[in-house]
Amino acid sequence: MNASSSAIVGMFARDEAVSSDLMSVLEEQRSSLRSFLRKRLRNEEDVSDALQETSIRLFNYQAHSEIESPAALIYRVADCVAVDFLRRAQSRKASAHCPIDDVPLLSQEPSPEELASATQDLGRLIEALERLSPKCQDVFLLSRMDGLSYSEIAVRCGISVKMVEKYMSRALAELRMQVGERPEAAT
Repeated sequence: MNASSSAIVGMFARDEAVSSDLMSVLEEQRSSLRSFLRKRLRNEEDVSDALQETSIRLFNYQAHSEIESPAALIYRVADCVAVDFLRRAQSRKASAHCPIDDVPLLSQEPSPEELASATQDLGRLIEALERLSPKCQDVFLLSRMDGLSYSEIAVRCGISVKMVEKYMSRALAELRMQVGERPEAAT
């Protein structure tokens, strides 16, 4: 082995010793380093990621001179990692993001199934209305379509309020029997 070879081997041995020292200090400081990062970062996931990134940077650290204070270097690297995380989060506007699972993706438009069901219900409703007597139809439509009160319907049709109530009861019973109640109305 010549002089240059032994110098290279010595340099690698020194670098491995530095890495080993840094890693042992890192393990000793892990819980306080986690607290240090927790104060700088927003969530626990980022803290864990920053701690891992700090470990990787320290593991890959190639010292060109002796490290006077391994703990100071570890905290300095962790601080730089935290700053990098914050910069990345700011550039991605991460605080404005939310998980897709938290966002309701409901459309105001009815689904094709709902449209088909509503069309069928409307068809059954029209058929049921056509089966009612003409007077019963008039009373029901004046109430539901025109929004008239029972007394207004009675005056318009020339019948008593009591008769309007009977026609409405008959119409509603017939429609429920033919069409059924909608789930919203049943509750």
